Amino acid sequence: MSRPNVLFIIADQHRWDFMGYESNGVTHTPNLDRLARAGSLSRSAYCNAPLCTPSRMAIASGRYGVNSGCFTNLHELPPDTPTFVEQFRSSGYRTCAIGKTHMEIHAYDSDLRSYRHREFMNDLGWDEICEISGNGMLRNGIRCAYSEFLRESGKFDEVLRFYEQWHYFMDERRRGDPNFVPHEFRLAEEFHETGFVGDRAVEWLRNRDSSQPFLLHVGFAGPHSPIEPFPTYMDLYRDAPETEPWGVVEYPERLPDGRRGYRAMISQIDAHVGRICDVLAERGELENTIVVYTADHGDMAGDRGRDGKTCFFEGSVHVPLIVSGPGVAPEQDSRALVELVDLGSTLCDLCGVAPHSLDQGKSLIPVLSGENEIHRETVYAEMGCDRMLFDGRYKLMWGDPQSDRRKLGRLHLDKPVDIPPSPGRLYDLQEDPHEECDLVQDDPALRTEMLEKLIARINENVQPQVNKSRGAYRPLRSE
Repeated sequence: MSRPNVLFIIADQHRWDFMGYESNGVTHTPNLDRLARAGSLSRSAYCNAPLCTPSRMAIASGRYGVNSGCFTNLHELPPDTPTFVEQFRSSGYRTCAIGKTHMEIHAYDSDLRSYRHREFMNDLGWDEICEISGNGMLRNGIRCAYSEFLRESGKFDEVLRFYEQWHYFMDERRRGDPNFVPHEFRLAEEFHETGFVGDRAVEWLRNRDSSQPFLLHVGFAGPHSPIEPFPTYMDLYRDAPETEPWGVVEYPERLPDGRRGYRAMISQIDAHVGRICDVLAERGELENTIVVYTADHGDMAGDRGRDGKTCFFEGSVHVPLIVSGPGVAPEQDSRALVELVDLGSTLCDLCGVAPHSLDQGKSLIPVLSGENEIHRETVYAEMGCDRMLFDGRYKLMWGDPQSDRRKLGRLHLDKPVDIPPSPGRLYDLQEDPHEECDLVQDDPALRTEMLEKLIARINENVQPQVNKSRGAYRPLRSE
């Protein structure tokens, strides 16, 4: 059999428990459930940063933010940064990125179709790109494959008006609804961001040169807010009872509909995952394709009265992870601790591709094959100056970014990394899975033990690199 293909599907802001297999069918995800049964389901997968760009940079480079320099959405990987994608391309794979990658900073003047961006993505290992900015960013003037498709179709102004229903923090002058208030998308599905990405992925697979193995990245912008469900999928939840969020005594009346809309966006992604896998099956390639489904981070979805991410609570950092295909034993239901930084080295290992020398990930093959039940002793995440460590039972948040009231600018975008962390938190997830009882002051011995583990992980994560020597020391000459 030829070398396996790789289909890497990453959603944006999809928390781990809004899945059919985690919610007893409350969330309709039949295609993802089928993938989970066909391969390995990781129930304890965590992102390395609860924010788009630093999480995706960790996946692409296989390196922690302390080494890559990517801590926030304002940091890009330097040119010539080694990535697992470049390793695949160097090994003869055709590489293509469709949808949201968030490798480049999204600013008002960004153009994801420009020559500069094309060269930037080429440096990271991509042969082809068809990118979207995602989440209505076109209202800031960002140009991408999706915005140009809307212009060519004569739908741009209509879609722009649709997104202007919500307030956006980068435009303080225009007011609108909070992002978790749902508004249904009333145009045809081909003009919805998720439909656009799904259609482009299907087209690429049908038209590609089959003489080369491929690595295809499919980046869905949903279920990231604003909540923009397509009516067909909202119908699955419209009259259904909605579960209550954690840690909230009273919550806004709009929240149940927001959670329904969030589920509907997940179900739409699920449907397009099914379409993409169907094309692979039609071409006789599904059995020789490694399929990964994950998300860059989660969403609080009303827990503790919050939506969004940028904190270390479960809704924000705990993500789904499914891997199926060659080298993966079917029906593996694992609770081994996994970090998303592990994905690049795992895919390299599965495909016989050498990982780059700076990759800090740890291959999941022993877990995916069913040989091991333990992968990591702890999982680690970071957000600005704040850090998180989870050992499978206790979670130490050495800082809570969303509760930090210091005047530091836009906390989730540009919080400095060289200041003391915000107040810490400590939870026992075995006894307190909803993280409602903070032990940071009540159990000083446990706090000290967890801090020691955190310091050990930070020291372990820091990656020394070879420096250029200026030569030997020379003694001073005396006259």
